[in-house]
Amino acid sequence: MIALTRVSRTFPARTETVAALHEIDLTVAEGEFVAVIGRSGCGKSTLLRLIAGLLEPTSGTITVDGGPVRGPRRDVALMQQQPALLPWRTALGNVLLPVEIARLPRAEGADRARELLDAVGLAGFHHRHPYELSGGMQQRVALCRALIQQPRVLLMDEPFSALDALTREDMAAQLQALHLARPATTVFVTHSIQEAVLLADRVVVLSPRPGRVREVLAVDIPRPRSLGRSAALPAVAECVAHLHDVLAKAGDDGRLS
Repeated sequence: MIALTRVSRTFPARTETVAALHEIDLTVAEGEFVAVIGRSGCGKSTLLRLIAGLLEPTSGTITVDGGPVRGPRRDVALMQQQPALLPWRTALGNVLLPVEIARLPRAEGADRARELLDAVGLAGFHHRHPYELSGGMQQRVALCRALIQQPRVLLMDEPFSALDALTREDMAAQLQALHLARPATTVFVTHSIQEAVLLADRVVVLSPRPGRVREVLAVDIPRPRSLGRSAALPAVAECVAHLHDVLAKAGDDGRLS
């Protein structure tokens, strides 16, 4: 579903050019859930924006569903770290925003929006405004907004980073349930190694800037997984320890020491 071939991206700076990513080779199968981890500044968010068509690669090629990425696509949704809800719209109204922008049938979209809100535990909060919702509730609304058009590709940029531990665990469980019910191809950026292992089919480790694919680890652990109950499983602990070692051994130049 997603293929990156020798993708590099640089950004101009005052005195020099900054290399964010260098010759990334990565494929993601249809319906697969891939987590991306790495140190701050290694290009994880840049990678998502390239796949989303919000940035162009300096070199290399990116395809989604066999076609080259030349800009944003309706079948690709990007969920940011912050919910960025419109304060004058209700939860339902915020979820319906992509439907209105795409000029799709509102009635059908409203039914889908209500189903999504109910699925993430927001039954009874459809007509509440963002200021009436907790941070975790706002992030659930943002997740529903990303899913409303049933995207084939879902890109998530540390969506749970600002949440408390229990809310984060609840959101991870709801994301798993939604993914199992309607498996969109998902690329999930996180700083949490444990979260990556418990959510993903594979974990991609990026080296420090410029980001390179340092390792890809398959996670062969039965689903559903829980941040609380599954964390103690030997297989989870082994994966977490291995990924921690890979990150710790990567030098500033991206080479293993």
